Amino acid sequence: MAEKYVQTLERSLDILEVLAQAEEPLGVTEIGNRISLHKSTVHRILQTLCYRGYVEKEKENEHYHLGIKIVELGIRFFNDLEIRKVASPYLVDLAKAMDEVVNLVLPDDGEVVYIDKTESSHVVSMQSKVGRRAPMHCTAVGKAILSTLPEDEVLHILEVKGMPQQTINTITEPKKLLENLRQISETKVAVEEEENEIGIICLGTPIFDYSGRAIGAISVSGPASRMEEKGIQSIGEALKQVGEQISANLGFTYYRKPSRQV
Repeated sequence: MAEKYVQTLERSLDILEVLAQAEEPLGVTEIGNRISLHKSTVHRILQTLCYRGYVEKEKENEHYHLGIKIVELGIRFFNDLEIRKVASPYLVDLAKAMDEVVNLVLPDDGEVVYIDKTESSHVVSMQSKVGRRAPMHCTAVGKAILSTLPEDEVLHILEVKGMPQQTINTITEPKKLLENLRQISETKVAVEEEENEIGIICLGTPIFDYSGRAIGAISVSGPASRMEEKGIQSIGEALKQVGEQISANLGFTYYRKPSRQV
C-alpha cells in the first residue's frame, strides 16, 4: 500500500528546499517555476512560513529568503548532537568517581528529556530512563535549567505545565520555587531532596552553549542515605566542575556570567 503524504506540507518543504539551494532571494513566480507550482499556491504557503518565521520577505522587491527560525532549528539540532558527544566521556568519569547514576537532559516544551545515562555499580531503581520526559519544577536538572531563565518565562512554564505534587517534599508554590531558583542561579547547583522520588537525592547543574544559553543539564542521583554520607556539598562541587568543563567544550567562556533577567 502506497504511503500517504500531506500535500501542503510537502509543498512547504519544497519551497524551503528551493530557498535553501538558491544563492539569492527568490520571487513567488520563480519559486513556483522551480517546483512546478502555481504562484497563488506558493504565495499562500509563503505567507504562513513568514508568519512562523521560517521565511522572510524583502520589502523592497517582494523576494523571499530563509528566516531566522531555520537557523535556530539547525543550531538546536547540532547542539543536541554535540552536547551528547561532548558530555559522554565526562559522564562516564563522573559516574566512576561518584559511583552513582549520572544523567544528561535537554529542555523541551517546558519539560526535560533524558538523552543519556551512566549507571553506577549499585543496583538502584529510578524513574530516569533515556527518552523519558520529566517535570522541571521537581527535578534537579529541571530546576538547574529554570534557574537560568527570566522569572516571567519560568512562571509561564509553571502556568502551562502546572506543579503537580510528586512526593510530600515537592515544591508546589511558584513563589517558593522562585526563591529556590534564585539560590541555584548563584551556586549553579540544584539540590532536589526526594522531591521527585522518595528515597532519592539528586543534584543538577546547567550546561551552557557558546551564547550563554542553558541548552541542557547534568545530574548525579542516588539513595538519600548514600548521597548524604558522601557529602552533598562535595558532590555538588564535583558536578559543577564537570558542567563547566562540558560548557567550555561547547564554546562557553566562564569569564562572563550567564545573564538572568529578574
